[in-house]
Amino acid sequence: MLYRLAQIFFRIYFVLYHRIRIVGMGDLEKFLASLPPGSPVILAANHESYLDPPAIGMAFPRRLRFIAWEGLFRVPVFAALIRALGAVPVSQENKNSAAGLLREVIGFIKEGFSVLIFPEGERTPDGTLQPLEGGVALISSRTGAPIVPIWIEGTWEAYPIHYLFPRPRRVTLTFGAPIFPGSLPDDMPEKDRRRSLLESLETALERMRDSA
Repeated sequence: MLYRLAQIFFRIYFVLYHRIRIVGMGDLEKFLASLPPGSPVILAANHESYLDPPAIGMAFPRRLRFIAWEGLFRVPVFAALIRALGAVPVSQENKNSAAGLLREVIGFIKEGFSVLIFPEGERTPDGTLQPLEGGVALISSRTGAPIVPIWIEGTWEAYPIHYLFPRPRRVTLTFGAPIFPGSLPDDMPEKDRRRSLLESLETALERMRDSA
């Protein structure tokens, strides 16, 4: 119930304040419907702003889990809303423990939750796509969960680093075609599997960026 209420709140906010446009929702819903019941997916998005998690959370039709910096939980009302959307707070100290975070995210997937990951690791400092870290590919390879690429455009202009409040800028959210770890050869070495998945994700994000 709280999850749906949080989605409704953020949907109203993004529609009215940011005139959000969502691309690829029909194909995403068809893909999710084709999966066995309870099958989780990994959402992998570029990271322009603190607006990104609630924008994706309000649009994605399934319950999510994602790691969020504990500083976002200092405002009680906002903290309650992002918790309802599936946010799990992590301190800066623990954020730097990559192995611990990977175990936690893999645990979410094993519990049946879809997860949201920002492969750049942190918000872009200048609005451009930063190099991707390999954690998302490792998680997909180990769990078998497909990766859904997401490109979010406009949140950098709306709420860049060091701004206190968001500005009313247009936001576009694009869901891309899924990337399946199971499509890779069974005898492919693990390192090569992860590299292939990461390259496919990077290519997908760049294509969506260029067509945005």
